[in-house]
Amino acid sequence: MSDTSSPIDIEGPEQSRVDPTLADAGLPPAVGVQSYQVFRASRAVPEMTDGRGWTYHHHVDMACWRGRLYVAWNSCEQDEDVWPSRELYSTSTDGIEWPAPRELFPQGVSTPLRMYFFLAPNGRMLVIAGLRADREDTDEDKKGGIVVREIFADHQLGDVFTLRLIGSPPNAAPMFDGSSDGGFVEACRSLLANKIYLEQQDRGRLLGERRMKWHNATAWPGGMVPGDDAKWVCGKGFSFFRRTDGTRLGLCKMGYVTTSIDEGESWAMPVIPPTLVTGKAKVWSQRTADRRFALVYNPSRKNRFPLIVVTSDDGVHFRDMRIVQGELPVQRYPGKFRSIGPQYVRGISEWADDHSREEQVMWLVYSMSKEDIWVSRVPLPVKADEMRGTIQGFDDWNLYVPKWASVSVSGGEMRIENRDPHDYVRVTRVFSESDLVKVSFDLLAEQLEQVPLEIEFMSKMGARRELRISSGDLRLAPGEWVSIEIHRDAGQGQCKIMVNGKIVRDGASDEAGHSVNRISFRTGAYRNIGGANPVPLESDRPMRPSVYRIRNFRLEARQSKNFTA
Repeated sequence: MSDTSSPIDIEGPEQSRVDPTLADAGLPPAVGVQSYQVFRASRAVPEMTDGRGWTYHHHVDMACWRGRLYVAWNSCEQDEDVWPSRELYSTSTDGIEWPAPRELFPQGVSTPLRMYFFLAPNGRMLVIAGLRADREDTDEDKKGGIVVREIFADHQLGDVFTLRLIGSPPNAAPMFDGSSDGGFVEACRSLLANKIYLEQQDRGRLLGERRMKWHNATAWPGGMVPGDDAKWVCGKGFSFFRRTDGTRLGLCKMGYVTTSIDEGESWAMPVIPPTLVTGKAKVWSQRTADRRFALVYNPSRKNRFPLIVVTSDDGVHFRDMRIVQGELPVQRYPGKFRSIGPQYVRGISEWADDHSREEQVMWLVYSMSKEDIWVSRVPLPVKADEMRGTIQGFDDWNLYVPKWASVSVSGGEMRIENRDPHDYVRVTRVFSESDLVKVSFDLLAEQLEQVPLEIEFMSKMGARRELRISSGDLRLAPGEWVSIEIHRDAGQGQCKIMVNGKIVRDGASDEAGHSVNRISFRTGAYRNIGGANPVPLESDRPMRPSVYRIRNFRLEARQSKNFTA
C-alpha cells in the first residue's frame, strides 16, 4: 500500500514476495543487465590479481573521466579495516576489461572513505582518501583528515597533498594550498566547500561542525539515537539526488531518508519509509541519464543479497523491483566481518562524472562478499519486462561474467568461455511470460573434457526452475555443431527435445503448470546461495577453459488462451 506522507514510496508486490532462501530472492531480472568482475582475489596466483594475494576488497566508488570508467576500493590482507591496508584503482574503456589494479595512494598514506572521486567546477578531477595517522584498525569515527591528488587528462596521477589535517600525523604530505598549481588549489577549495559531497562520509565526519545536526544524538526527540549506540546506522553511507521539484534527498544505511530544500544547509529529521526494506548495506540513489530516478539496494533487513533496482519518474514513487545481481558465488576466503552478497553499491555520482561517455546506461560498482569487485551495466530506461514473444539473436541478453571468463558476440555467434574453478558464466534471455515456448539454436562444445553447460527455463516470480537440460543430455561431440530444438507446453506438462532433428526426449517436463519468462545457459551446476565456503588454496587458479558456442538462436513464446496458472 502506498504511503503518500513518506519522502519515498516503493510500490508493487515484489517486496512481499522476496524469498530469503534464494540468492535472487525469487525476483525477475531487469532486462539486459551485464555484470563483469573487475577484480578477483586469489592467494594462489597473486601475480594475476593485486601482486600480493590479499583477499579483502570493499569500500568502492566509481567515476567517469575522459572516456574511461574508474573504480576505486580498499584492500586489506584478510580482515576488514585492519592493517596492512591500501586503496586500489583500475580503469576501463568498455567496462568489460579491467587491468590489474594500482595504488591510488602510496600504502601507509591513506584509509578508505565512502567516496573517492570529485570533479571540481573548474574541470579538474580530484581523487581523495582518508589520511592515515597510524597503523591501528580503521575507525570511521576517527576519520577527518583527507589526502588528495589530481587525475590528469592523460590519466596519470599527480602529487599527493593533505587536503584536511587533523592532529599531527607523522610524515603528513604538504598542504594542498602550498601547490604552485592555482587550478588544483581552486579545485581543492571547491571540494572542501561542497557540504553535500562531504556529507557522504559516515556521520559527516569530514564536515566537522558543518555536518547535518542529526549526526548529534541530542538533536533527536528525547536525545534518542536511532539504531544501537555502538554502530549507529543512521548517517552512514549517504547518497544524494535532487528531485524535479528541487528537493534534495539523502539515503543511508537501514533506509533512513532525509530531505533538504536549501541545498544541504538544513535537513529534515531522517525517517525510514515503511516500504523501503533494507539493512546495514548502502542504498544507492541517483538521477539517471534518461532523466528518471533509481534506487539500488539489498531488499532485506538481514541479507546482503540480491542487489535490486527500483525506478521512478518523480523521485518519490518507485516501482518495478528487478534484479541487478542475483548470483551468489562462494566466498572463498575467511576473514572478520565478511558478509556475503553483492553489497555497498555505488554508481557514478554527479560529482564524479564528466559526461565523456555517450551511453544511455547506469553503471554500478559493488563488492561481492567483501572479496571481489564487480560492475553492472544497466541499460536505460531500466526495462522491467520483455513484451516480445519472438527473440532472435543475442541483443539484450543478461550476462554474468567472472574475471577468468568471457562472453563475446561476433558474426551472429555467442562464444562463452570459463576458466574459473569456483564460479560459472551465465547468459540469460528474458522473453514475454508464456506457457508455450519453442526455442532452437546450434551448439558446439570445443573440448572433450569440459564443465557441462546447463540450460534452464525459469518462471518470472519465485524463480522456479521449470526445465533443466545438461549438455550431457544432448550427446555433444567436441568440435561438432549440433542443432537443438526444445518445445515446452506448461499447460500440458510436456516437453520435447530434438538434436539434429531426432527426438531425444518426449514426455513430462520437470515442472508442469507454470509459465516461464527466461532461458539461461550456465557453465556449471545450480548453486543457489554459495555462502562462506573457504576453498583449498591451490585450487584457486584458472583451470583449463571450457568453451561453448551458440548460433542461430531463435525463441518463440506465447500464452495459450486457456492457460490460467
